[in-house]
Amino acid sequence: MNVRLLAAALFVFVCADVVAAPPKRLFDVTLEDVQGAGRVLNVSFYGKLPRPNVVDKIIRESLDHAILFDPTVDILVTGFLGDDTLNSNQHSGSLVYKARQKKVMTFGEYQGVKATTSSTSTYFVEIEEEKTIAGIKPEKKWLSVTIVFPKQPTRDAAYEAIFVETAKLATKGLDINAYVSVGDQKVKTSWKQMRDRDGAYVFAEYGAASKKLMRQSQVLKQLP
Repeated sequence: MNVRLLAAALFVFVCADVVAAPPKRLFDVTLEDVQGAGRVLNVSFYGKLPRPNVVDKIIRESLDHAILFDPTVDILVTGFLGDDTLNSNQHSGSLVYKARQKKVMTFGEYQGVKATTSSTSTYFVEIEEEKTIAGIKPEKKWLSVTIVFPKQPTRDAAYEAIFVETAKLATKGLDINAYVSVGDQKVKTSWKQMRDRDGAYVFAEYGAASKKLMRQSQVLKQLP
């Protein structure tokens, strides 16, 4: 067979094989104006998700392109894996672009969440002061406390840390939700919530009115 004819036949065979294989979607980006929600940018991944820092970069660069398209409109950007919203271990969170300020902020910043941090010799603490969304009455504020150990502590050590940190904050007169995670304090996407013996998470809720620290229906501690 002529060499040229053989090469052409091989090319046709390969092309036919490629055409027969269905395309594999890796990720896509959609920018839409949604009635009642404003301009929304969705970044959707399919199959194996890249590392969190890569996901963050793709989401931020997609938002930058959306801003270039029209910098006069506010934009909310959210990441998905298939139909599910990405969680806090898969990326750093949703972003919001405020056109009037020409500023990109985290969704927490947009909601007015105020965060402070501290540390002890054994763990790191992030305290977020949260509040109800603007317009919801009556307005309510509360604290979300995440205690991060570099290595998984014993159950007793985890709850003791919750007791100590809750007692420090009780004088603020706010309800408190306290959680224990394990991970690198400098890499928030590495924080994995610690599970208790019953399979649920290690956590506690402090009620400012009752001064009780509770997990589900069990009273863990009565503060003075």
